[in-house]
Amino acid sequence: MRRGAVLPWLSGALSLLLFIIMAVHSAPLSPSIPALQFTFEPAAFQAILAQWGPAGVTRFRSHFVIDFPFLLSYGLSGYLCARHTGLFARLGDRSRQLLTWMLPGAALLDAGENLLHLYLLDATSSQPPALYLLAGLVASLKWSAIAAFAIGIAYAKIRQRPG
Repeated sequence: MRRGAVLPWLSGALSLLLFIIMAVHSAPLSPSIPALQFTFEPAAFQAILAQWGPAGVTRFRSHFVIDFPFLLSYGLSGYLCARHTGLFARLGDRSRQLLTWMLPGAALLDAGENLLHLYLLDATSSQPPALYLLAGLVASLKWSAIAAFAIGIAYAKIRQRPG
């Protein structure tokens, strides 16, 4: 392993560890957190909070202590993977550049989504429906960026095969 490839592996391992901790912490929530992320209107958002009940909402709120470090670690991991490993070496410059910023971009979207969700949780009065729509759209863009990075990895691996 190249010396420069150690940091991507370490940040990737940290991301995996934080993801596992977050998944275990959030496992009692039913429906799961992604179900809340893909709500686009107040009624759907509030319905999930009602299903969780006060204890579930408290658990959801507390998961951000793990989620913010997690998004930093996966954003960094994606950047380091793209910049300091040979994984994307056979891709064009434009593809490499795009993949370099895909997970950091997803992490920024994730942070915005988290802040919107925290705001919507703490709101003392009804909020404009546009905020719920925005939170759902930001979450959708985040998941799309993560999926695009994963597809980029799969494509790069295929390109690395001989013949």
